[in-house]
Amino acid sequence: MSKKPTKPKTTKKPSAKTVIMFGLDKDRKAHAARFTGENEALLARAAAAMGLRLAIPATRKHFEIANKLPAGRIHATGNGLVPSVDQQLYDQINSLVGGEPGAISTSLPKTWPQLAPGHLVIAQDTVDDGWWPAIITKRSNDTLTLKWRDYPSASEFVRPASSVALLNSD
Repeated sequence: MSKKPTKPKTTKKPSAKTVIMFGLDKDRKAHAARFTGENEALLARAAAAMGLRLAIPATRKHFEIANKLPAGRIHATGNGLVPSVDQQLYDQINSLVGGEPGAISTSLPKTWPQLAPGHLVIAQDTVDDGWWPAIITKRSNDTLTLKWRDYPSASEFVRPASSVALLNSD
């Protein structure tokens, strides 16, 4: 008696991750786009260079709003990368992500004495959780008050200036 061959199990391919990039330009005009399956490190560098924020939709409500956004073009330059969007849609994104962290400077300081509010740095959360992008909100002597760039609803935190990593544009 021959055994019937079993049909191979098919596993569902994981869907490509969606990331949204958004923020205000120097004229306070809203920009936002969704990127699906793009290189996240490349998106993070582009966001830092343009002073924009990143968010990853996780719930159905997040995706409802993210799907209203135009598709971003990672190979575009300038404003075409993240097109302008309606202020109401931008406000919906902000309400889901959690408020404005303030203006993010697109200039990257080369030394710790140059650090000032608005600069993007890398700060350590915990030894186990690692290092993450943070925005300087205040500076008092060699003490920095920071907010996590991608988690603006999280509380501000304080670090010595010498304990943050500088981003190098070279």
